[in-house]
Amino acid sequence: MRRRADREQRTESERAQTTIDFAIGIGLFLVVVAAVLAFVPTIFAPFESTDGPQTADRIATSLSTDRLGDPAKPYTVNETCTNAFFVQLDNGTNAPATCQFDVTAETTSELFALSGTRAVNVSIRTLDGAAATRPGGEYVAGPPVSDVGSVNAAQRIISLDGETYRLLVRVW
Repeated sequence: MRRRADREQRTESERAQTTIDFAIGIGLFLVVVAAVLAFVPTIFAPFESTDGPQTADRIATSLSTDRLGDPAKPYTVNETCTNAFFVQLDNGTNAPATCQFDVTAETTSELFALSGTRAVNVSIRTLDGAAATRPGGEYVAGPPVSDVGSVNAAQRIISLDGETYRLLVRVW
């Protein structure tokens, strides 16, 4: 009997959750859920696309550590395969089958399996920035670098025939 009397004596400030409290709580919950759903896809976006500086970085690493030389000697490129790489993409002649890259590729985009809208320019330069030369021309493969749009670049220091050079990869 005493419990019933206690319930009847409660005032307005002692009541349980009201409709307004419930509406505010649900509103905040929905805002937080919407923010999480909008933010989560952008967390993984850099890893899903082939756009951006990571493409140039991957190509530069791949060329300097295994495709143009022996994977056991990273950043030391084989002179025969390096010359064949640039001659193949310049003149269309096939490289020796012992080289670590696709010897049948005709363009740099095809060689690195990029979409048709992407272009890659690979060059070897001296440490002071001058173009390095090979028998028959310069160490340059791919189309000229675009003046329009964003160009991502990556470079690696390599050893070619005992000399130190800079491998430069540009993607747009």
